[in-house]
Formats: sequence, structure tokens, C-alpha cells
Amino acid sequence: MKSLRYASLLFAACGMTSCATVFCGSKKMVTFDSNLTGESATLTVDGRKYTNVKFPYSVKVKRGFDDTVVKAEVEGYVPAMLIIEKTFNAVSVINIANVLAWGIDAATGAMMKPEFDYYQIDFEKAEPGK
Repeated sequence: MKSLRYASLLFAACGMTSCATVFCGSKKMVTFDSNLTGESATLTVDGRKYTNVKFPYSVKVKRGFDDTVVKAEVEGYVPAMLIIEKTFNAVSVINIANVLAWGIDAATGAMMKPEFDYYQIDFEKAEPGK
């Protein structure tokens, strides 16, 4: 009887967790750097604006299946666009026998992660009159 109780407790514990969500979360810290030091910039990540940014600057980026769009702007320079592609998060493989955990990781986005932790943004001087 005791072994049945322990087995059902273990089964319930396994069914209520999803490894990538628990270990990695639904966001990942990504750092942006630039060829401009000391300049104030505006960084827009998936529609969320960060003003008066000095590079290097770190932002939490949502995990998930959709790519993240980043726009960086500095006065006097051409705005820079960047697409952060997502790749498979290998931590999700720990869920191999638990279909419910795969579903939780997929729903929270923890199954995917940004391709890199660091992105370099190179600004070009804007031509006068444009």
C-alpha cells in the first residue's frame, strides 16, 4: 500500500512539472552592444520602448515561437533593425516521456530560446537632408 502511495505521489509530481519552464523561465536576458559608445539611444524590442539607453544594454526577451523584432535609433544615424530568431531549447528534451510537460513548455514559450545571448548593432551616419 505504501509503495502505491509513493508511486502515485511521484507520478503526480512528474505530471505537474515541465523542465524548460521551471529551469529556464519564459524570458531570456539578451545583451545589445553598439559601435557608438556614450550616445543615448532608443531601443524598441517587440513594441516595448527603452529610452536613454547606453550600450551595452541588457533586456529580457520573450521566449516563444515568434521571432523578436528590435529597432535601435540614435539621433543623426540611420535606424538599425534586427531580427532575433528563436531556436529549440534542449532543456525541453528532459520531458521526453511527459506529453503534458511538452504542452506546458510550448504554451509558455520555454521550448524555444533566442539564437544568441549577444547582438552587435552597427550604426551608419545619416546623410544630411535625408
